[in-house]
Formats: sequence, C-alpha cells, structure tokens
Amino acid sequence: MRSACDEAGVALVTGDTKVVDRGKGDQVFITTSGLGLVPEDRSLSIRAARPGDGIVVSGTIGDHGIAIMSVREGIEFETVLESDSAPLTDLVRVMLDACPSIRAMRDPTRGGVSSAVNELAEASRVGVKLDEASIPVRPEVRGACEMLGLDPSMLPTRGS
Repeated sequence: MRSACDEAGVALVTGDTKVVDRGKGDQVFITTSGLGLVPEDRSLSIRAARPGDGIVVSGTIGDHGIAIMSVREGIEFETVLESDSAPLTDLVRVMLDACPSIRAMRDPTRGGVSSAVNELAEASRVGVKLDEASIPVRPEVRGACEMLGLDPSMLPTRGS
C-alpha cells in the first residue's frame, strides 16, 4: 500500500478490515477511499455541465468489470483481460492544467459510463447525446460483452 500511495502522490490516512464467514472470503480485503482537494482557483461540480459541453473519456471502458466478472464467475477467455485500476492523480492534474474550462469530472465505477453520464445529466439538468462508436472499448472486452450479452458502457471502469 505504501508504494501505491507513493506512486499516486497521496497519503494513507485510514484502514479497515472485513469480517466474513469462513470459506466465503479466505483472502485479504482492502477497503479504500479517496479524498481530493479541488485547487482554490477551480470549481468542479456534477451540477456544472452546460449545453454544448463535450465529454472526454480518458481510456477504454469495461476492462475492470469484465476482468473481475471473469475471475468471480470462473469464465476463461482466449485473451487476457485485466483491470484498468490505476492511480488518477497525475492524469487529473494534467487535464486540469491543460483545460481550464473543465467543470466536472466523474470516475465511472459502479454502473459504468452510462450511469456516470446519466448522473451528470440529471444533476446538471442537461440532455446528453453520446456517439457510441466513439467510446473506446478494447476488442477483447467488446467480444466478451457480446458473448455474455452485456453493454460495456454499463460495466464498472476504474482509472479511466
């Protein structure tokens, strides 16, 4: 955990344990939470989207959801599917420096990109039109989703 914190440039401030029935989770469970400070000269809010704004997806979607599902359900694919979990501190810093007009940011974890965009639209009271073909999905993730009848935009994505 120390090396991960050092890599991300963050401090470890708390920890937690999880108690589970014997045989239900004979592994280590680590609970994490992120706290960030918005620079004083910036204002970021889920309520700040406006008509005409663009949505930037900073990486491929669905990787984490398919990787975790395949392990949990014992599904094997011909290709390696890996979680996209990664620290975002440097990416966020670069994005905020490069684009002073950013008004909102979301990490599409639970519910994926579709839920994050829906939450943003609802909170900001704006409509959203997405071009599905322009949302980056790895071919192996798209193939797994097609096999399983899943929509990659609804899968959890970490570090994207």
